[in-house]
Amino acid sequence: MKKTIQLIVVMVYFTFSGALWAQERVVTGTVTDDMNEPIPGVTIVVQGTSIGSISDFSGNYQINVPEGSEFLVFSSIGFDTQTIEMAGRSVVNVQMTSSILGLDEVIVIGYGSVRRSDVTGAVARVSGDQINTMASADPVLGLQGRLAGVDVVSNSGEPGSGTRIRVRGIGTINNSSPLYVVDGFPMGDMSNVDPSNIESIEVLKDASATAIYGSRGANGVILVTTRTGRSGAPVFNVNAYAGAQMITRRLDLTNAHEFATLRKESYTNAGLAIPNVEMLDYVIANNLKGTNWQDELFNVAPIQNYSLSVSGGTDNMTYNIGGTYNSQEGTIKYSGIDKLFLFSNTQYHFSDRITLGVNLSYTHYEKHNNNNAHYGGSLTDGLQMDPLTVAWDDYTGYYGERFLTGGVTIQNPARIVDEAKYNTSGAHRLISNFDLNIKNVVFEGLDFKTMFASDLNFTNDKSFYPEFYIAPDQMREKSSLYENRGFNNNWVWNGYFTYNRREGSHNINATLGMETQEFNWNGINATVYDVPFDENLMYFDQAQDPEQRTVGGGASKVSLMSYFGRLNYSFDNRYLFTATMRADGSSKFIGDNKWGYFPSFSTGWNIHEENFMSDVYALNQLRLRAGWGQVGNEGSVSPNAYLATMNTGYHYVFGGRIVDGARTGALSNPDLKWEVTEQVNVGLDMLLLNSRLNVSLDWFNRDTKDMILRTPIPTYVGSGRPYRNAGTMNNTGFEFSAAWSEQIGEFNYGIGITGSMIQNEVTSLAGGEPISGGGAQRLGSVTRTEEGFAMAYFYGLKTDGIFRTQEELDAHVWVDPNTGAIRRIQPNASVGDVRFVDTNKDGRIDDDDRVKLGSAIPDFTGSLNLELGYRGWDFRAFFYGVFGVEAVNVYRYYSHTSGPESNYHRDRLNRWTPDNINTNEPRMVSNDPNRNNRFSDRYVEDASYIRLRNIQLGYTFNRGIIDRLGLSRVRIYCNADNLITITNYTGFNPEVGGWGLSGGVDYVTYPMAVTITGGINISF
Repeated sequence: MKKTIQLIVVMVYFTFSGALWAQERVVTGTVTDDMNEPIPGVTIVVQGTSIGSISDFSGNYQINVPEGSEFLVFSSIGFDTQTIEMAGRSVVNVQMTSSILGLDEVIVIGYGSVRRSDVTGAVARVSGDQINTMASADPVLGLQGRLAGVDVVSNSGEPGSGTRIRVRGIGTINNSSPLYVVDGFPMGDMSNVDPSNIESIEVLKDASATAIYGSRGANGVILVTTRTGRSGAPVFNVNAYAGAQMITRRLDLTNAHEFATLRKESYTNAGLAIPNVEMLDYVIANNLKGTNWQDELFNVAPIQNYSLSVSGGTDNMTYNIGGTYNSQEGTIKYSGIDKLFLFSNTQYHFSDRITLGVNLSYTHYEKHNNNNAHYGGSLTDGLQMDPLTVAWDDYTGYYGERFLTGGVTIQNPARIVDEAKYNTSGAHRLISNFDLNIKNVVFEGLDFKTMFASDLNFTNDKSFYPEFYIAPDQMREKSSLYENRGFNNNWVWNGYFTYNRREGSHNINATLGMETQEFNWNGINATVYDVPFDENLMYFDQAQDPEQRTVGGGASKVSLMSYFGRLNYSFDNRYLFTATMRADGSSKFIGDNKWGYFPSFSTGWNIHEENFMSDVYALNQLRLRAGWGQVGNEGSVSPNAYLATMNTGYHYVFGGRIVDGARTGALSNPDLKWEVTEQVNVGLDMLLLNSRLNVSLDWFNRDTKDMILRTPIPTYVGSGRPYRNAGTMNNTGFEFSAAWSEQIGEFNYGIGITGSMIQNEVTSLAGGEPISGGGAQRLGSVTRTEEGFAMAYFYGLKTDGIFRTQEELDAHVWVDPNTGAIRRIQPNASVGDVRFVDTNKDGRIDDDDRVKLGSAIPDFTGSLNLELGYRGWDFRAFFYGVFGVEAVNVYRYYSHTSGPESNYHRDRLNRWTPDNINTNEPRMVSNDPNRNNRFSDRYVEDASYIRLRNIQLGYTFNRGIIDRLGLSRVRIYCNADNLITITNYTGFNPEVGGWGLSGGVDYVTYPMAVTITGGINISF
């Protein structure tokens, strides 16, 4: 790679060095801001070439301009780029205009774009450069904390695991994911987008902005615009970084000596014989440390990323072509992902009226899975495995046999980690996007645009499990090979007219069009057994057991037909009005419910344009916005929910023989209809103090009606749960953002903050019956959704410490109000056990005593962004915080158990004993007669945190150094992600994701990593 870059640099140097001998002239000048203060560090480039210069401390510059060149391009962070015609002048002075989130920048709003000053809905924007500060191939991660009201949570620290994103809270129980629109193509995710190729991302947040997308706009819309080329000589950009990742924290678990002590005590307190007592005594007597299973699981993992692009073109054609290779190994051994992006964005200008755009992208990834699932896999087994067991037995030459027997089934984590080498998932994805623009179709001002795009995605998951024998309860008799292949074909066509007309103070922009989209999927999977343990022979036809195999598969098709329109009107740039309407017809519904209609209205007032504001010099721009709209949602519904379905693959016994059969899959519901979300938004945008301070405030109220749920039915029906429109939900919130930017001599700085507060409430459910969720194995359901509360709040028993003395235990009684009889509330409890709260005062501890213990919906989320610049140096730090949020730490069930089943957290060394009564850790007891481990507030923790999400220091070399290499820009930098986290949460990561009714339940997911990288950006 190094030799390739050197070769490219040398070739480019000799290619362009000839220009130095051409006839040139010298142009000088001074660059100032709108306060006539000099601006250092401004880049000045001769348009169409790589010849450039940088202004000095006094804002002065000098540049050699080839004869025939007509324009200079001036650019600097925080200012609008300006292209100035030289017109033969030898002195060109320029005054730059601040670009800090100005109300005149162009904003993409869906099927078009407008000036920010004309936006009446809640729309937020982030640039591609801000997203690319993170060392990640997932562009969604770069959105975290950047925009108020946009909540991004990593589902896991595993490479390629994806993220959960919500716009303005939880919109519905089943599907709260936003719609992604990449260069006009609606799709379900943006994992195919190369982060280095993103120009900007706009997020449409309120219904007045999203209604143009109708049935898919209920949870917000994320519009992604990729980079395009500009006319001129080719400009090459090379970006590369490499570094290392390590987990942010380890859990403090007991060693062999400590574990053996607690295990013996657990059996002794239960009055049971101690298994393997001689071995335990030996370990204790010799103070043995045993196996540190976290050492066996985790490692320092490398990460590297290389991007190359070239852009340029002529008046007739522009292009931007490039690609990225990203390789990220996981911090759990043998996990990781390799990802390749290729893209080509070309624009053909056939005339002043006709333009054709061709946008192609290809993505390929191959991922090694670490076998970590809920309640199983290398991570959970590694944390539970006792430290007495060895990872590798040198005597047998194989994985160590678990020393302990009985209790939960725990496999040797070293074996599970090793098997991850044979568990892969991959995909080849090709996206094609063709759009044709025709201006002034019939008369001036009437334009037509049509687009056809397709998304072809081939997926292949493959898993091989070799046979092994460690012990009778730790074995696999036959190897197995599983493979799942899928093909997704998603295509869309749309066509729409836009009309623009200005008459005096009146300005009209209208859009009218239609769209159709189809989603096709088919897949097949199979499992065969007794396959040779040889990577060259891991194929189906090598299976030695032809009789034992399973085959499955399926297919689905969903289509959507839509008509949409929008009218924007403004008077004298002061009074703004927008109305939209979209009609969607979906194949998921039938009859009168097939079509949904989604209107919206919004208005704006540019108060700063009023005459009475002319003397308010500190206020540059002030705009008031208000809007109302309805949008829909049907994403959680299966393609044939209105039909009764049958599932094959079941077997029954008739006449003493096993025959193939089927069973009812789900009951039908022909009355199923669209989910509808209605939202009201009021906002205020301000630009103050000579455009240095930008402030945006928004309040919203969001009601979701006819929520689509799978409602419970009696088990004797023998069928799956049907879909029903069976609930309503409300989200009310306030969000704000503010940014300040200033240039002081050679020093410039910027500070930005965001914040959002959202309250969620389920306002009704069918029949008023609560819904349980968040299943956590032995803990059972840990969340509850019911009317009058936030969705999926944590529901369990409250505790009041432990019984420290016999007197406390004796006092924990209930007196029958009728007879005066006294009864122990916890009859099976002993001194040292957990004291549960009898919340309903009925004298017993049972499910009726469960109460709300917390919620995964935070009270407040916010961020702080700091940027500094001095001469060639630049520094940025980005902090993100979540406050007033709880999480269920499922692992505490095992690490803080009273029994002998698995390894312990070192907190258990402070358990109750007769000599240590002032503690909140219960006693050790094997059979746990008091059921100390049932779900309670002992497992619900404060998951609030503040995280230094990203910090970066960079240096851009001055022209005097890089000109000799024929380069236009060289920047080097060092970067750190997730460097510092401040939290009271005791698990690996307080940023707990999850979906639906399991949000905030930490199932021991893959830990988050600290990532340290160094990189270089080169342009020529």
